[in-house]
Amino acid sequence: MSRITEEQKKKFYNLYKEGYRSKVISRETGITPRYVRKVLLEFKSGDFSWLNSGYRYHVKLISEDERKRIVEELSESSLSLSEAVSRYGFPEDVLRRWKRNYNKYGVCTRKRGRPRKDGSYDKRPEEDQRAARRNYYLQNVLPGLCGKRDRSSKKKTLRAIGECRRLGIPLRRCLEVLGLSSSTYHFWKSHENEENQKDKKLSEAIRCAQEQNHWAYGSKRMAKWLVSEGFAESLNHKRVERVMGLFNLHAKIRRRRYPKNYYLTLKENPADLPGNVLSRDFAADKPMQKLVTDITYLPTDEGWIYMAAVMDLWNREIVSYRISRHISLGLVKDVVSQLKSCRGALIHSDMGWTYTHPFYIRHLKELGFKQSLSRKGNCWDNACMENFFGLMKSETIRQTKQLLTVDGMVRLINDYIHWYNNQRIQKKLGYLSPVDFRKLAT
Repeated sequence: MSRITEEQKKKFYNLYKEGYRSKVISRETGITPRYVRKVLLEFKSGDFSWLNSGYRYHVKLISEDERKRIVEELSESSLSLSEAVSRYGFPEDVLRRWKRNYNKYGVCTRKRGRPRKDGSYDKRPEEDQRAARRNYYLQNVLPGLCGKRDRSSKKKTLRAIGECRRLGIPLRRCLEVLGLSSSTYHFWKSHENEENQKDKKLSEAIRCAQEQNHWAYGSKRMAKWLVSEGFAESLNHKRVERVMGLFNLHAKIRRRRYPKNYYLTLKENPADLPGNVLSRDFAADKPMQKLVTDITYLPTDEGWIYMAAVMDLWNREIVSYRISRHISLGLVKDVVSQLKSCRGALIHSDMGWTYTHPFYIRHLKELGFKQSLSRKGNCWDNACMENFFGLMKSETIRQTKQLLTVDGMVRLINDYIHWYNNQRIQKKLGYLSPVDFRKLAT
């Protein structure tokens, strides 16, 4: 509640003289009903000092010994709290708090909030404090850990038993309350540091692998990568996931920018253009059978540059790409012209102006390609290419956190394409890179 003004106090007193009760006074003055009732008790006892005073900090105005004396008198006498208010001149909630804290902690003015773990507020004898803590652990902490055998509970159990032994509780008593055998406890204790060292060693290997691979690997892919690099003969991806979460080593993936179906429209392709021949069938039986292509924008400190790329759906390899300062027909035509022995292949793209231009369509026919176009406003028809561009930007541009020059951006993309084709393992390829998959198949 905010500070009460003098106008509120005058209005309060006038309503009190007219005989109104707490509910009406609270509504007219804007003071909370609980506080109004407390002030009315003071008025009833003949104490009107609230009208001429601001906030009263009772903890600072009276010593600890004086507070103890008041609490002891309240305990020995049969005074009610309303009578105590008129006698001692303190609000009812202050006297009630003093009495409660004195009975529980041995001090009247314990600070509000959660109790401090070190027990510094407790002024009772040290032996009484230790006894209270022993009872707390035996009655609350240890029973709450019974029946739990996951990794986090092991650490909590060992920590709780260690605290109990420092308080003088025998180990046998702790194990009886937990329902835990002594052999299990000693096994956990002896392997505690060993497991921590194993996790630390694994986290260092994961961090090194993430830095080498653009922070692109999740737990399953990371487990396969570490095994292939000789870190271990076998490695469970669940353990890798736990360690990655423990040391904040998860992949830096991109998030959905727009809601689902944001760009979806019901418009179909015009009759004079090729239709959606691919029809989201992204599986291919042999190399260079189905190709997808698209253009993406790359930011630099000198403005936008543009990249056109072609992907083979058989092994998800980038078989051709080119970077230019301008979007033009020459950009998309040059990318397709770099492909060899592709006569009869199906090439799919969206309905951008470059891909629907008559010169581009004629160029594909001359090279022997079959063209396929996505439906208008439907990016999922070309999902493989869109997904690649999103991964590329997530694993390169968004990690640099600064604008590069045009030459720097070109070098970055060239290095990434080489790494993507030759080293980046993929689950759908049996955890092989596109080039390794092609070599193995041929």
